[in-house]
Parts: sequence; C-alpha cells; structure tokens
Amino acid sequence: MDAPPPASAEATPDCAQRMFEALIAGVGLEAISLLEDLPAARVEAILREEIARRWVAPVADFAKIQIARLESLALPVLDRAQAGNLQAIDRALKIFDRLDRYHGFKSANPAVRRYTEADRRKLLDKLNAMAARLSADKPEE
Repeated sequence: MDAPPPASAEATPDCAQRMFEALIAGVGLEAISLLEDLPAARVEAILREEIARRWVAPVADFAKIQIARLESLALPVLDRAQAGNLQAIDRALKIFDRLDRYHGFKSANPAVRRYTEADRRKLLDKLNAMAARLSADKPEE
C-alpha cells in the first residue's frame, strides 16, 4: 500500500485558506470535510499545516501593534469629539480605555501606591513638629 500523499498535495493555498476561514467562522471539522470533499483526517492535517505557517506575534510585539492601531483610530475620532459629537466622545473614551489596558493600567487610578512604614514615620514626624510648635505658641497659664 502506498503512503498517503502529504496534506498539501490535495489542497491548494486557496483551499487551505478557505478551510481556515471556515474554521475561524465556527464551522466544524466534519462540515469542512464535507464541503471540501476530503476525509476529516486530511482536513485536520491541512488545517494544522495552515496554522503552522502563520506567524503569531509575541505578546509584547502584539501589544505594540495594537497600540499603534488604536492610536491611528483615535486621531479622527478626537477631531469629532472636540467638535462636540457625543458619539465620538463615547468612542474616544472606549479607545482610551483600551489603550490603557494595553499599556498595563488595570485599575482606575494606577498612580496609587502602598502606604509604607517610611510614609508613616514621615507623617508622625510632621504631626509631632506641628504639636511642638503649637505647644510653644501656647501662652503659659
């Protein structure tokens, strides 16, 4: 018995692309095999090859790409928002929210920092200095 031909032997780039798009659209493997008139195992092999050929950006690179895309979308929206268009203002806020997430801001106020022992000591020193000044200014009875 001959070895089965490689998956790509029965699938043109257009066919592989079409199968990949169907998979992304939610079509199941069995349905794709019926549409393409290929065995399910062959469709799976073709899809695995198609997925392997695709480049996936590392997380940091992907975030930079998304930030650039969002910034380019924000520019025309800002012009309309500054002119008072309420829908554009809403859209701009959504874009800024998304930009904040890609920049790593997860809470509403990322500038808040923890209150440390050094902060406590500094506050107590200030309070003690104020109390000393008040007692020095107080007339003796």
